[in-house]
Amino acid sequence: MNEALALLRSGLARVFSQAARNADLWSDARAMERAKERVFRDHGGAGIKVDSRAIWASIEDFRRLGHAKTFRELKYVCLGVSAMDAKGWCILSEDSLHEQVGRQVEEQVEIHRKLRCFQALLASYFSFPLGAPGLHPKALKGWTTLRTWLQRQRQQLAAALVNVPPWFEALDRHSELLTARPCDKFVPDLMRGDASSLEEAMASLAIDRDSWVMEAAVFAQMEAAEKLDDARFKAALPYLLRIEMGEAGVKVGERLRIRCVALLVSRYARCSATPEHPGLRDAAVEVIGNPWLRRASWDAHVVDAARQPDKRAREMVFGWLKGRLIQDFFELLSAEDAGDTRRLVYWLRFAPFVDDMWFALGPTAQYRSDRLFREFRERAKGRLLDLEGASGDNNAFVMRIGSHVAIEFGATGNAFYLLRWDALPPAVSRALTSGKAKDYVALVQLKPEAYEWKQSHRDAPVALRSWEQKFDDELLPRLAVVPKERPACVPDLEKLLQGRNVAVMDSRAKGGALRIGPDDELVGVARQLSALGMLLRRGRGWFKE
Repeated sequence: MNEALALLRSGLARVFSQAARNADLWSDARAMERAKERVFRDHGGAGIKVDSRAIWASIEDFRRLGHAKTFRELKYVCLGVSAMDAKGWCILSEDSLHEQVGRQVEEQVEIHRKLRCFQALLASYFSFPLGAPGLHPKALKGWTTLRTWLQRQRQQLAAALVNVPPWFEALDRHSELLTARPCDKFVPDLMRGDASSLEEAMASLAIDRDSWVMEAAVFAQMEAAEKLDDARFKAALPYLLRIEMGEAGVKVGERLRIRCVALLVSRYARCSATPEHPGLRDAAVEVIGNPWLRRASWDAHVVDAARQPDKRAREMVFGWLKGRLIQDFFELLSAEDAGDTRRLVYWLRFAPFVDDMWFALGPTAQYRSDRLFREFRERAKGRLLDLEGASGDNNAFVMRIGSHVAIEFGATGNAFYLLRWDALPPAVSRALTSGKAKDYVALVQLKPEAYEWKQSHRDAPVALRSWEQKFDDELLPRLAVVPKERPACVPDLEKLLQGRNVAVMDSRAKGGALRIGPDDELVGVARQLSALGMLLRRGRGWFKE
């Protein structure tokens, strides 16, 4: 018997002559599973667990000496090439240092040592803080250099390895992770709501859920959706917004949220039809900001294909927001129980011409905590004022249109005021231009004795002219604007009734009502009459007190 076999026999006899250690745990399934996990982690898994203090100690020695003294220190340095100190420095940000790491790894003779260093560098590649604010360009360049090195070494190792560990096989299956488009392969499944392929890749390669890979997968879906036709893009938009809001099981950082929303807004603006999308509107305002208050932020993030500020997208969202705020005022802040439909419809026509707007809130609107009021105050942030001297349910809506300021009030009985911007009362001018997050203005200051035009919202009792027509006759020449034709819900009654065989009796001056009949002659304009606040009494005609 040769000497080697004799030593083996002697060793085996010695081991089996001793009592078995922890024999009581041999039938413990959970203990066996934990042991299996430890073996897989230490010898077959992609993860490497090392105390960060040991890694940083090796990094400091490597930085001082310019090389790793031992294999263990080299492995620790590989694990820490993307670790950043308090000043944002890392090995990848210095060409000479990360090139030296690569040379020392390539000089390793034993394949298992080279593989272990490759594994450590792969872990650093996935843990690189790609989305960190203020990331130094040199660090980013070093990271892309590392990616290229890993691609080349993967191919060399694949040719040399006899026993391929599971994590390396997984890397072969998902080699796209070492490219500039790491997550494109997962997008078709992800867009169908199937994340199993991405989850398998991350689990088999021990990629942490905080890795840039997750963010890359999110943005890859946004980019894929951008290339869809209008109909399919709009159909996918609710799902994309849920991802962006972090409601699809993926943690989305602020920087990525801005990129996603900017891309979605710009793509939506290129659709042939761009009706208001409340979800996209609210996400844009929340993430990027109000487009008329944060113009610089918008123009920096929302850009077109030429990387220029996307004016069309900005104006689209600005228009949506103006329309929504006008609606909020006349539906939420009007003292009328059902909102003020006529004034809402009238002023919505002017939304494209409104350059700025402010909302002076009375005590009720300032402090109401129900959802609709909270959402309104969030949308109007930066343009809210306290309305001093107002009753609890009164509020004021101030619109700048060119060189004029139009002022409406929420409570009934308040007239409309038109002022010139350059002739505003000093207290009003100060409140509107202070730049403060929130200022105040007195109710009496919004009703000055010196004004350009003032008018109540009452229909003419005899001429059957609606207040909307009176407003148009006075405002349009003064404001020098031509809004869209007045909707049918606020017509001039004379025009509406022209050519119809009806009788008009107006007793409102004596405390009675306006009556138009017979009702069977007015079937074709019933909707318009209803929008004017008139009520149908079957067989008696249409009435308005």
